[in-house]
Amino acid sequence: MAYRVKQRIPVLAVLLSLTVCGLVHGADINLSGIVIASACTIDTATQSQKVTFDQARATDYQTPGASGEWQDFSLTLSSCPTSTSSVTATFSGDPDSDDPTKFANTQGDAAGMALQIMSRDHLTEIRPAGTFTVNVDGASHRAEFPLSARMYAPTGEVTAGSFYTVVQFTFTYQ
Repeated sequence: MAYRVKQRIPVLAVLLSLTVCGLVHGADINLSGIVIASACTIDTATQSQKVTFDQARATDYQTPGASGEWQDFSLTLSSCPTSTSSVTATFSGDPDSDDPTKFANTQGDAAGMALQIMSRDHLTEIRPAGTFTVNVDGASHRAEFPLSARMYAPTGEVTAGSFYTVVQFTFTYQ
């Protein structure tokens, strides 16, 4: 009987090794990624900028589309990598309920007023979730977004009070 057990051990060892060999599988793992350029530096004055409007009279905004004076401001980026040729700003903020192409007065109590933002040449309107692209100056490695803003009365039904809204922006580099 001991002889039969000794004969079976090599046979069992061969069978077990075949079973283990049958369980080994090869596989390829494909990994990919994207290498992007470093971000430009947002100038300190741009980071927490306040645009202040002159005092407005509600009676000056009694017709739909009435608006105040333009206030110019800029978003400025510096130290852009040489591989970055343009920058796109995406603007986010609450759209006005009467005119969703304008930004709502979110923290003030003046009713019927919205914020209109445009490029400084007044050719491109910046809407909530809208974008604006500028080229990076190759010599200075700077990008500047020249903008203007004004108070705007979508319906002409304005009441006195404060006007305050926050517009955030996110930059994408090309």
